[in-house]
Amino acid sequence: MRSLQSIHWSFLRFHCGLLLCVMAAVGSVSARADDLTVGSLEKASFRRVAGGASQGACLDVGPAGSWFSGTVGLPTVHFDGALYRMWFVGDELTKDPKAPYGIYQRIGLATSKDGVHWSLANEGQPVLDLGSPGSADAKGLTHPYVLKVGNQFWMWYGAIDGRLARDLGLAPGSVRVERMCLATSTDGLHWERANGGKPVLDIGPKGSIDGIQATGMHILKIGDEFKMWYGAYGSQQHTLVLATSPDGLHWTRHNNGEPIKGLVGGAQGQLGASVHFDGKRYFMLYGADKEGQWRTYAAVSNDGFHFQQLHGDTPIMEQAPAGNFDTAGRGRNHVTHPSQFVLTNGQIRLWYMGEDGSPPHFQRIGLMEAAIP
Repeated sequence: MRSLQSIHWSFLRFHCGLLLCVMAAVGSVSARADDLTVGSLEKASFRRVAGGASQGACLDVGPAGSWFSGTVGLPTVHFDGALYRMWFVGDELTKDPKAPYGIYQRIGLATSKDGVHWSLANEGQPVLDLGSPGSADAKGLTHPYVLKVGNQFWMWYGAIDGRLARDLGLAPGSVRVERMCLATSTDGLHWERANGGKPVLDIGPKGSIDGIQATGMHILKIGDEFKMWYGAYGSQQHTLVLATSPDGLHWTRHNNGEPIKGLVGGAQGQLGASVHFDGKRYFMLYGADKEGQWRTYAAVSNDGFHFQQLHGDTPIMEQAPAGNFDTAGRGRNHVTHPSQFVLTNGQIRLWYMGEDGSPPHFQRIGLMEAAIP
């Protein structure tokens, strides 16, 4: 495991690591989500689309002193046929000694009519801020995932209470604890914490696969069941775990929390799952550590747990061209934590986060796109 200032710090600032982060296909003006098959996704070839912000990004970091001056990332996008809504994580430095890694992370909202040029909502302020002292998210919020359930938006997110692994008697001690919470909203702007603000999925017992972090989720509602793929961290490696719920609040780990099978990944493992289900098969995009760099890979499954890797161990996109916002070098994150797929005008659209190759290694949000075969 590398130090806080290297790979683990870098992707934890991202997710702060994926995705999350994540991929429920939603309706559009020209096609329905039901039309998006796993067969089409298997053949899709993604390309970067230049955004309206600096270095080809869609959304840039904020000015010095703002709540998102350090990074922006972890986009979760909903499109209603006319308006794109993107909830994202921003971070800023803080002198709070109880804030892990010396940062606060909050969740903001941006909107767009074309998915390329974005404007901040809520007068540029977070839509979900730090919780009250002593609460599950008193020291930060990360990894938002938004799903439309009935006439409400539901947001699951990673809650940061300030504890580190060392506080639990675990190593590496510098890694922060993250647990999963839920908030709901009727307009995507004003949110109310559910379950009394308490986690809906807590970390596992000491020594378990998710004994330090249970976060970075992607959730689908299939029939009467919620199905979730989330990022687990227990010691030296990130893994992906499947869980199910009848109501989105009470979750049961699949196979007693065993990691999902069949995925590539180096010493650091996998994170940031995005999953689409076409009624028969599952398609997953996820971040994996290969040779010291995180990139996004694809896999398919018949049951959502046992996956078969696509394209060998080749990531879905090549290294970014010089000058692009995600020209991360070895040891830096690159195209991890994909967001939902949106199907519109014959194109599959996916927003992602990337990191530039120059200190201080800003992280921004970009757009990738693929024509439906």
